[in-house]
Amino acid sequence: MTNAVTAGRLAGNAPSTAAQARATWPRMAGLGVLLLALGVLALTWSGAGPRLLLGALGVLAAVWGATMLRRGRTGSVERAAAVIGAGAVWFGAVAFALALLSATATGWALAAVLLLALPCLAVAVPGRRGPFLAAAGGVALAALGLLVLGGVDVLLDGARGAAAVLVALLGLVDVAGAVGMARLARQPEPTPAPAAGCGGCACGAGGCGSLR
Repeated sequence: MTNAVTAGRLAGNAPSTAAQARATWPRMAGLGVLLLALGVLALTWSGAGPRLLLGALGVLAAVWGATMLRRGRTGSVERAAAVIGAGAVWFGAVAFALALLSATATGWALAAVLLLALPCLAVAVPGRRGPFLAAAGGVALAALGLLVLGGVDVLLDGARGAAAVLVALLGLVDVAGAVGMARLARQPEPTPAPAAGCGGCACGAGGCGSLR
């Protein structure tokens, strides 16, 4: 469930200029709205909502992974990003198939995602490996507690609810990030620096050629 900001960082092209922000913020806003809608739907529609959530996440992961693989072949991203993209394609296909299978399979798939997401982030972001691994341990202990105290049904219900809440929160983060990028996109482009040997004295009069 990597959001657009994280995806941009993995790809090494997080928006930093007004032109980049203008091209990025509509996609980021659309993704945020979609994730928010999927999360709310999964929370309010107990029957098919979680299955729709898992299937949509599978499709999004597969599309993003295919993009990383394509960019990896052209050398525009690092090898690690391409490897993560290959894993995302595999995960997307499996998630979509499990969502079609049954609500129980969906619950187990979402539980696996919740258990594996933080360790995967620890591998992808070595600089924050400690906090991610500590959080992963907490999630594993919580899952074990639900399984022991409440049984399988309670564990699966908890996984469906937690995944829906997290996806909705990611949607809100993406929407907030898109708002910030939209503000950056409205900023004027910086004026190019004068060429070497030019004092800039004739630029306001039409350029150096106007002095001839």
